[in-house]
Amino acid sequence: MPQPPRRPFRPRPSPPREPGSREQDDREQGNGAQSNLPQGNREYGNRPQGNREQFKRPQGNRAQRKLEKTNRAQGGHAHGTSWEKSADWYDGIIGERGSELYQAVVIPGALNLLAPKRGERVLDLGCGQGVFSRALAQEGCQVTGVDAAPTLIQKARTYPVKPPVRYLARDAAQIEDLGEFDAASAILCVQNMEHLDVVSAAAAKVLKPGGRMLWVVNHPAFRIPRQTSWGNDEAAKIQYRRIDAYSSTLSIPIIMHPGRPDSETTTSFHRSLQTLTATGFGAGLRLAGIEEWYSHKESQPGPRAAAENRSRKEFPLFLALLWEKR
Repeated sequence: MPQPPRRPFRPRPSPPREPGSREQDDREQGNGAQSNLPQGNREYGNRPQGNREQFKRPQGNRAQRKLEKTNRAQGGHAHGTSWEKSADWYDGIIGERGSELYQAVVIPGALNLLAPKRGERVLDLGCGQGVFSRALAQEGCQVTGVDAAPTLIQKARTYPVKPPVRYLARDAAQIEDLGEFDAASAILCVQNMEHLDVVSAAAAKVLKPGGRMLWVVNHPAFRIPRQTSWGNDEAAKIQYRRIDAYSSTLSIPIIMHPGRPDSETTTSFHRSLQTLTATGFGAGLRLAGIEEWYSHKESQPGPRAAAENRSRKEFPLFLALLWEKR
């Protein structure tokens, strides 16, 4: 199935505000980010939009430069989507257990759909500091967590769990030497992977026949950085979702620390549902399940509470795709 060409994000002018209404983004409405998440992301529950496959390493870090050299020698792709410079900040937000949405929505939903069994070998791609890896380990799985950011892997190792998780700092596509797995997961990191086709093919190779792989992504129809936003129709007493782009495959720069002139920028890769599924099919996987997950929040009593609560049930936050190796 042909994929639309990826085009870089081009800023659009801010839409005019209707008299008597106020636009709300995900932070204000409660579906979205905490106030300290970066501009353009507004996606509560995952790390700011960056790439977990590879990243540009800061000058002077020998371990990072070595990993970059290895990735390039193995056919990797370098681009400017750094996680290293924001690892401490991100760990302060997510920490050992994950954000509120991780705990209330993402982890329970992912465990239910992936259905890991005690003793299974599970590969957690883009594991960050290991929130979902530890949840899998607590289900009795033998877990290997992989992330391209060495600092996040170091932080993952500081959070103990039984049975212990094996954490590796490496590109998500360089996993051919890790053995076979019964299942794999990519939780809120697919939109951070530029070369998703390469990663999917690599993961499919290490899955056993009949093995499962779970992707959890910010919903590609309703949560596109800088292309979706909240609005209010005061007359109809509804909160609606404005969508300015969907079909195009986009590379969207994300400012990690708005207001800081020296802030680094990462990249979010938006793909339509058709493009996402075509990538999985191209890796030889079949779609075995699909779910949409909604916010668990409720607004405090107020003039817009009913509209906000209704919108939470109409516009899902996350899309979960369960794949199976044929």
